Amino acid sequence: MRSVQIRGLNWSSIQERWCVMPSKTKIEWADYISNPIKARYGDKQGHACVKLSEGCQHCWASTFNVRLGTGLEYTVPNMQKVEMFPDENEIKRMISFKPHGPFKNGRSRPVVFPCDMTDLFGHWVPDYWIERLFSMFAYRSDVDWFVLTKRPGRMAEFVQKWTARVGAPMNIYFGASIENNMRALERWWAMKQIHDLGCHTWVSYEPALGGVDWSRWDFLRVLMCGGESGIQARWMHPDWARSTRDFCNANGIKFFFKQWGEWAPMDQLTWVTTETTFKQKPVLFCDTKMVRVGKGLAGHLLDGREWKEMPE
Repeated sequence: MRSVQIRGLNWSSIQERWCVMPSKTKIEWADYISNPIKARYGDKQGHACVKLSEGCQHCWASTFNVRLGTGLEYTVPNMQKVEMFPDENEIKRMISFKPHGPFKNGRSRPVVFPCDMTDLFGHWVPDYWIERLFSMFAYRSDVDWFVLTKRPGRMAEFVQKWTARVGAPMNIYFGASIENNMRALERWWAMKQIHDLGCHTWVSYEPALGGVDWSRWDFLRVLMCGGESGIQARWMHPDWARSTRDFCNANGIKFFFKQWGEWAPMDQLTWVTTETTFKQKPVLFCDTKMVRVGKGLAGHLLDGREWKEMPE
């Protein structure tokens, strides 16, 4: 573990008192999740965020928070109603947890996805909270932290100042969530700046809502792709996934195909026969028949094979 001072925490006492771990997760590319940024609304605790772009429209975290958290959707007015706070117990667990293998996708090190219920670089998270968490990430050099944001501009500003003091930690992967070409153009420059500072960068292309020209993204370490799930899910054309895969293969970037989502192209479903009937009629999207079969039946095979590449 790297020797890093963590603001406001007494490491020796934490080590003695805390040996539990962040939560195991079903997310295909991560081993654990952890949510140290919380929200309080009256007597309820949960999370808070603000939807920013098209990929946020059917946010599962917002739906989950309405049911089992503060009861509030992720909107600007609702953000004004809550009190944000760092969960001290969760932070302590993140510092001292002992990961147990085997880890997913054949890796020798665990992957932790922090703050999957909010955006760590939203305006509601103060700079000193972010610095505190990143100091902890750097300290836990035995863990790979995959940070993800739709606000890479603020992330780039933070990384520039932070790495000037501590250098570029090799166990932190700085990621941007991108859903279409417009957002790729919008978020490219900030991610390129982070790469140029010597940091690992990655992209979550999920939900994929439009084709993307990846030609200027050859600096990425890994690119994850997936379709949307949920009741109101939108479909992903197979050519969007194929072009992403081909770009990664041509540029030495790890490619992870997570899922088709709620909808899948009929020609990608190996179990379909001429006798198969569907509850919902297939829809013609461009030149491809898309059918709604649910995330489980849609699966995660792209042109007949798995793509679960991850950096080691």
